Amino acid sequence: MPVLPLCLFTLLTALALEAADIPLSHGPHRDLVLKPEPEGVLAVTLGEGHPHFWTAVVPAGYDPKRETVLTFDAFAPSGLDSVVLRYRVESGDMAVAEVRQMAFSETWQPVAFDLGQLEIQPAAGHPEMRFHFALNGKPGTELRLRGIRLREPTAEERHLAANRERRQAEREADAAAILADLRKTYPATLDTVHVGADLITLTGQSPGAARLIGIAPETPSHLADPKAEAAAEIVPDAQGRFRLDLPRRSPEAPPDRALWRWRLADGEGRWLSVARWPTAYGPAVGRKLPKLSAPHPKGIGVPPLNRADHELFELGLRHATVNILVTALLRDTPAPGWQAWEFEGKTWYRNERALQGHDTTLRLLAQNDIIVSAILLVPNSRQPDGTPHSALVHPEAEVRGIYSIPNLTREHGARFYRAALHLMAERWSQKDGPRVSNWILHNEIDQAATWTNMGDQPLARYLETYLRSARLTHHTARLFDPHARVFVSLTHHWAKKSSGSGTYIVREVLEHFAEMARTEGDFEWGVAYHPYPRDLRNPDAWKDEDLTHDFDTPYITPRNIAVLPAFLDQPRFHFEGRPRGILLSEQGFNTPTLSEADQRRQVAGLIYMFRQIRPLKTIEAFHLHRYHDMPEQEGGLRLGIITETGAHKLGWEAYKAIGTDREAEFDRIADEVMREP
Repeated sequence: MPVLPLCLFTLLTALALEAADIPLSHGPHRDLVLKPEPEGVLAVTLGEGHPHFWTAVVPAGYDPKRETVLTFDAFAPSGLDSVVLRYRVESGDMAVAEVRQMAFSETWQPVAFDLGQLEIQPAAGHPEMRFHFALNGKPGTELRLRGIRLREPTAEERHLAANRERRQAEREADAAAILADLRKTYPATLDTVHVGADLITLTGQSPGAARLIGIAPETPSHLADPKAEAAAEIVPDAQGRFRLDLPRRSPEAPPDRALWRWRLADGEGRWLSVARWPTAYGPAVGRKLPKLSAPHPKGIGVPPLNRADHELFELGLRHATVNILVTALLRDTPAPGWQAWEFEGKTWYRNERALQGHDTTLRLLAQNDIIVSAILLVPNSRQPDGTPHSALVHPEAEVRGIYSIPNLTREHGARFYRAALHLMAERWSQKDGPRVSNWILHNEIDQAATWTNMGDQPLARYLETYLRSARLTHHTARLFDPHARVFVSLTHHWAKKSSGSGTYIVREVLEHFAEMARTEGDFEWGVAYHPYPRDLRNPDAWKDEDLTHDFDTPYITPRNIAVLPAFLDQPRFHFEGRPRGILLSEQGFNTPTLSEADQRRQVAGLIYMFRQIRPLKTIEAFHLHRYHDMPEQEGGLRLGIITETGAHKLGWEAYKAIGTDREAEFDRIADEVMREP
């Protein structure tokens, strides 16, 4: 759950409100608590029984043939089992409009009900014309709602409704083709693809002559053309082996082919092998950079830094995450203040001011021996007509997504993304800083609808694009830093799919990702996990329920965190015989209030977490989600260790003490809190 940039938040809110037609206030309710808050927010706490509430009577002027969308924004860090929407019909009875799940959301998310396909129309003008919401979830569940309203559908909603079934069938067929291609047995293999300073050396075996086909980054492997012009003709020796050198760059194809895949085809235009990405680099490639390590895992998500005496450095940190908005650094058209920059024969435009800001932050972190993990994000920002601001936004991304998966569907989008990756990796691979060691892609990909949107996709199709993004990042970074790694970002969900469309089961994501990566040439990827407590509002992680200590657990939280390294220690996930690296790249412990008791609960959560992870050697880092509270932007959550006014919480002192002699002082507090009923 990265910090939502204010400009993006404002834009999304403006877009949501632009289509608003008829506001709906809340009315009678039962078995729940409704508490109005500033800015039109409604805090809801479910009780025992059948929690539900009505809207007030719908204002005059409502036309059910025109205002066919009932929508609101929700902040639901625990989600709901379901929401049942009912409406009044002419007879006075209530009819069910839709039953839907409400996905857990760690930021404000739009929820929309389509009333355009109802068999019986709402009774507009009826003196008791109300809408009714039944909220099904665990008693005590808290959520926030705002902006309940009726409006006309947007152009995107009309388009999606008209084409939904056909589009989904096409996506399912494409996903099946991806898996069929990966799992097919072929007679030939490409064993290694070695990228040197000027040459690419390939080795493999084939039962006979073959044609070597290069596949550019924008093309999925299963859609490449086996009849395309060959980069080389392969003639194996008597044992069927071959070795071939190719130039990295050729006059006919200016882009660097270091990030291409390669595949063997026969003379009839049939594939003889699966595709193979680069498998090794050097020794003349890259820079002589040391491999970084740290004596302990304590880290934090850092804000922009501009001075060496910032109080964050008092915490004794050795790890940090930094959010990188890729489109804030590079664009494909000129703009005031952006400087021209050449990459592979094309002029791009870089934001030198933003780059220098990151340079300063990264240099200060390096000076304090802090290992940096950069979270790469593509904002899904839109023009007033709904079209994306940037060519990096995937064309199938929906407006509801805060961030998009990168657009790797066309040559321009892929070149744009490669240029941005090259700009960052070249600039931030310096021995004494600035340096990024770990590249996290992108954010909580199992919650794609919110954080890495590509539309509603089958898992295989979604992961094919995501894996190409991870490959391009890994292979670009390795051209400069021989130790750079990429990490897959995931939430605390595990074997249970969270509600809503555009979500995936984390365990299945890892299983499919590992299979797809291994088939086309494995690389050193790791896992960036977010083991928040089961309920983000409740810091008492040691009491977490609804989980187990095996691989079938619905969730992985601080209480059963050992499940994750145990799962990744299976040989099928190893890289070169070693378990995958793990970063706990975002989590925190809420203080429901700023009372002393709640601050002690946050301290207990922090101490408990470090007790849990210290024996788990493949967990390299624990990044506290945030430095300071932002309750207005995070639905009332207070996950920081200082308040929004800058006052230090007790959690500040506890986090500072972890790993020092003072930790025992907070051990006692934690033990006292955890003994409480």
